[in-house]
Amino acid sequence: MTTTITVGTVFMRYLTLTLTFLLTLATSLAAIAALSGTLVVVNKRGDNMSFIDLGSRQVVATRATGKGPHEVAVTKDGKWAVVTDYVGGNSLSVFDIVQAKKVRTIDLSQYPWPHGILFLADQKRVAVSAEGADAVVIANIFSGEITQALNTEQKGSHMVALTGRTDKVYTTNMQSNSVSELSIDEGKLLRQISMPETPEAIAISANGDELWVGSNKAGLVTVFNTATGEQLKQWRDYTFPYRILLSQDEKYAVIPDFRQNTLDIIENATKKRLKRIQFPEKTTPNGVIFAPDQRTLFMSAYDQNKVFVIDVPSGKVKFELPAGDGPDGIGYSPFTLGQ
Repeated sequence: MTTTITVGTVFMRYLTLTLTFLLTLATSLAAIAALSGTLVVVNKRGDNMSFIDLGSRQVVATRATGKGPHEVAVTKDGKWAVVTDYVGGNSLSVFDIVQAKKVRTIDLSQYPWPHGILFLADQKRVAVSAEGADAVVIANIFSGEITQALNTEQKGSHMVALTGRTDKVYTTNMQSNSVSELSIDEGKLLRQISMPETPEAIAISANGDELWVGSNKAGLVTVFNTATGEQLKQWRDYTFPYRILLSQDEKYAVIPDFRQNTLDIIENATKKRLKRIQFPEKTTPNGVIFAPDQRTLFMSAYDQNKVFVIDVPSGKVKFELPAGDGPDGIGYSPFTLGQ
């Protein structure tokens, strides 16, 4: 049987392919154009924070923090950012994002080496790991008052994770090779959970059922059932799993590896690694935060002084943004400066 291909058939196929390509391109461009607001990026080597406008893709302001800043937390409404001044600063720097203005410094000299930071549900208080005091402090960012100090009873309490209700806080204790579970409501330590060597990165599901921990020296990322202690999944091919972040809908987890210059995208339900993105040497992936669509990821690149904007789950780098000197902690606000 002979098939006759007419000029009209060829034209229709060409037209279909062209329209499909144009539609895909238009969708991608629309998604990129839809990104607006401000990224706040902590620059560790610069002792400052960059305010990056997503519309113009430019740094529109740079403001001094305390000495040795590392992490940043942003309120849900995007109006306030709080930076931990970790190396020598021993303080929290509170910023009005809309005005790009530092409005207060909260002294933590009694609780030195503040590092990990997350907002509690009331969006007034933050939970901060105080590594030099083996504690988690609860601070009101508006009054500057330290309302609680919870002893982890372990060494090297570095990062924090909060359940959805923010009634419990978890810390990775890097020197003690453990995680401390603390009750904020009861103001006490609940238990210690043994971990593979040098735990740093940490995340917990909103319902508190699953705990994710990255162990730097062991080169592992492990997921635990918090009720039974059962190991649900473990990956053994990391060198420095710097951070673990779950998307708000908990469909994906992302894990930047500081030393091997990679970013992993994992499907949470199946615990299947969907993608490993390999970046050039000395990219040094650091902080990660999702855009409101929960499918666009911002990742700071410490030794490149930039931010990569990445599609999840495809892993495609959409574009890059400039940052300051040694970008690490990163946060998102829907506002633009002066809005």
